This record gives sequence, C-alpha cells and structure tokens, in this order.
Amino acid sequence: MGGLSRGAAGVALAAACLAVPTTFAPQANAAIAPTLSVVMTGPTLGTTSIASVGCGQTAQARVQRPDGTPVQSGVVEFTSRLPGLGGNIVGTVPISNGTASILWIPDIAGQHIVSAVYYDGLPDYQPAAGYTNVTAVNLGGVCV
Repeated sequence: MGGLSRGAAGVALAAACLAVPTTFAPQANAAIAPTLSVVMTGPTLGTTSIASVGCGQTAQARVQRPDGTPVQSGVVEFTSRLPGLGGNIVGTVPISNGTASILWIPDIAGQHIVSAVYYDGLPDYQPAAGYTNVTAVNLGGVCV
C-alpha cells in the first residue's frame, strides 16, 4: 500500500486543517469531532511566546469532545517547523485525561510552528489538529 507515513500524513492533515476550511455534512453514526488546542510552557515563554535556542519547552495538546469533556483515548503527534521549510516530528504521546505533553527544544533561532495532530486509530473520533507559534532567540545557551 503506497502513500504517506503516519507522520507525514499527520503533517499533511495539520497543514490541510490550518489552510482550508471545510464543511462536512452530518452523518448517521458519525465519528465525534474533538477540538485540539496547543500551548507551550517553559523558560522565557510568556505572552510573547519567546523561547531560547537549546532550552527545553513543554508542548501540551488538550483534546476535548464537543461537550467539553476530555478525550480518553488516542495519541497526539507533535511536529515543529520553520515557515517555508520542512519540519520534523518531535514525538508521539498517548492521551491521558484529554492531555498529551512532550519536551520540545528549539535548535535554531526563528519563528517556529509547533503543531499537534490527534488520532485514535478507531472510528470513534475524527482526527484533529492545532498549532502555536514560538519565536526562538539565540541567547548563547542561557535559559532564563
């Protein structure tokens, strides 16, 4: 079977979700469409979302059902990229009470897009994607 790897498919899904608004007709026994939000925590991050190159940050995805309750199954795949350039997979993490978190360390200065794609591999939930922007600055390895 040809096609994209799961990682490449996740990046493609995230790009498609971010670039093209779509409308789906309701279906009988349709899979649940969860929402996904991405936040970052770590040294120097604040309202301006600035991180230091080489300093660890935590990317956290929160996945919720339409009624606001946390999704209990599935995984989230995190990726990072600079606009106009290819990205890399940061890692894949299982959901725990609606949340998945992973360590992310920016390795180059610039505006990074940290994306997350949720999927469960079962017909219960539709995939969901989200992202956040982080500006990485080179402080010579200083983490504040």
